Amino acid sequence: MGKIWNAVDRQVIRPRVYAAEAEGIASTFEAIGSFYGQGNPVLYQRTGNYGSSPYSSGVQGGGGKYDYTIGLVVSDYSTGNYSGQKVFEEIQHNGSGILGKPGTWDEAQESILNAVKKNFG
Repeated sequence: MGKIWNAVDRQVIRPRVYAAEAEGIASTFEAIGSFYGQGNPVLYQRTGNYGSSPYSSGVQGGGGKYDYTIGLVVSDYSTGNYSGQKVFEEIQHNGSGILGKPGTWDEAQESILNAVKKNFG
């Protein structure tokens, strides 16, 4: 039974996990990048930290037990009024006068889930 399981893992499960992770991080960069399509602000200068914030831990594990994490690295900076975490939160709801497309992290999460469903559905 071990040889069959190893073959299924190697030929079916592992490639699907890696594909889901690759599609998930790519779609996360795409969704987060779409935030910037609303024009350029005139009242403040963008740092670009949000656009470069997506990360993946990469696929870990094996033998049918795989794991990876896709998320955003919140910059450790302050605008003077808000921490990096607060800025990322405000971005999601078009708050504090931040110019950009709101809800991009929600879009990214949906895309990550869709990548898993596509590869395992």
